[in-house]
Amino acid sequence: MEVILGADDLRLLGGRGVAAASAWSAVLGRGLAEILADGDVDAFREILDAPGSIHQLALDLVVGDEALPLVVEVTRVGGCLLLRGDLRAEESEEISDERLADHRLEELGVLVAGIAHDFNNILSAILGNAEFVAEAIAAVASEDADLGPAVDDIMTAADRSRELIAQMLGYAAKRRSLGPSVIDLGAMTVEMGRLLRASIPPRISLHYLLAENLPTVTGDASQLRQVIMNLIVNAADAIEDVGSITMRTGTTYADATFLAASRGAESAAEGDYVFVEFEDTGCGMTPATIERIFDPFFTTKSKGRGLGLAGVRSILGRHGGALLVASTFGLGSTFRVLLPVTSGVARSGDGGSGMRSLSLEGLRILVIDDEAMIVRMSARVLSGRGARVSVAGDGHQGIEIFAADPGAFECVLLNVAMPYIDGIEVAHELRALREDVPILFISGYARDEIERRITGFPRVAFLEKPFTSGRLIAEIRELLDGEDE
Repeated sequence: MEVILGADDLRLLGGRGVAAASAWSAVLGRGLAEILADGDVDAFREILDAPGSIHQLALDLVVGDEALPLVVEVTRVGGCLLLRGDLRAEESEEISDERLADHRLEELGVLVAGIAHDFNNILSAILGNAEFVAEAIAAVASEDADLGPAVDDIMTAADRSRELIAQMLGYAAKRRSLGPSVIDLGAMTVEMGRLLRASIPPRISLHYLLAENLPTVTGDASQLRQVIMNLIVNAADAIEDVGSITMRTGTTYADATFLAASRGAESAAEGDYVFVEFEDTGCGMTPATIERIFDPFFTTKSKGRGLGLAGVRSILGRHGGALLVASTFGLGSTFRVLLPVTSGVARSGDGGSGMRSLSLEGLRILVIDDEAMIVRMSARVLSGRGARVSVAGDGHQGIEIFAADPGAFECVLLNVAMPYIDGIEVAHELRALREDVPILFISGYARDEIERRITGFPRVAFLEKPFTSGRLIAEIRELLDGEDE
């Protein structure tokens, strides 16, 4: 259903979808207070002045002779409100709570994405400038032996922040799937443990027993982070006061008998597996409880929703993995995650040393970005490799500079999210002026969404913020070299 409300008188102007058209016609033009079952319009008055554009509410709307229980998404449209909603499930309070929780998670995902975008801009400036300084220090025989390590520490801290932002985006918005990638399960476990450390009671200690030279696995990094997060949180919840959580990694061979005793192993085949194990000193579980822990909505927690382990089992099934559970009531529990070994090698850093030899000598590049720090950093780095750089602080200015001499530029570095006119629209304008100009899109938003928007553009590439100066140069060089082949 959709309902549009006037901002001043809060009257119903239209609706469809949940009730019959004849029922809606009986309430058109009436005040909102008359058609709300409780007559309370305060929540709507607050939304009109609240920051942000999307809000979720549960309400009962009187249409005809019945009060319809709805879960609605409220969007501000100029001076009006747009409501999109579904009937609430009244037969199950747990399901109704789940639907409301899903709405909240969607809103959280939007919020986190916005924060991550702004933070990624800052990190791009830090990483790019720090690497630029590091190269300058290496080029001059500095007598200060502390300068190099200091810059390295800046880059390490910024890179760690980049990983944390990626993890936030990975599990805060469950709608996002980042696709398969090669993963170091031990490193991911440590990262999630550090990320969750602040939310775990201080009297619970975390221990890591990680195997060296652990083989990699292949999977959706976002989903596997969710598995690790859920198992760490479950282990912490099982400890009432003081205790410990020990995380181990290693490899094992799993035959048919071994897999038959595990959970979520329908798609698992005999072979070598990487495992990560979570052992807690909590309250433990009875055999009867173990039999039910993977049932949806089953939980022994007073505030739990019972979806964590059901989700873990589902994710592992999609990855060809399995889960082993052992527990002694009163002593603790152990969960062991199995994922098939791959022959890949985990990605590491940006390969900075190999990229330092790349040159942009003689190239003219146009940088279009509304973030002044990114513009300055990009111009500094590209000029340092021999390029001639023109800069624009927004899309309109960038189009004006390009239109003055479309044939002068070998490449355009173009931010996607900008005010007035965004990068996708700018790209259309640039291509109207010169259809073969190579464009490197950059953005702090999620890769999958941006790549979807630029599908169909020829001679383009995408670089996700934050990025180092080495990665920026390498992406431009790869884009241009690909044009020459």
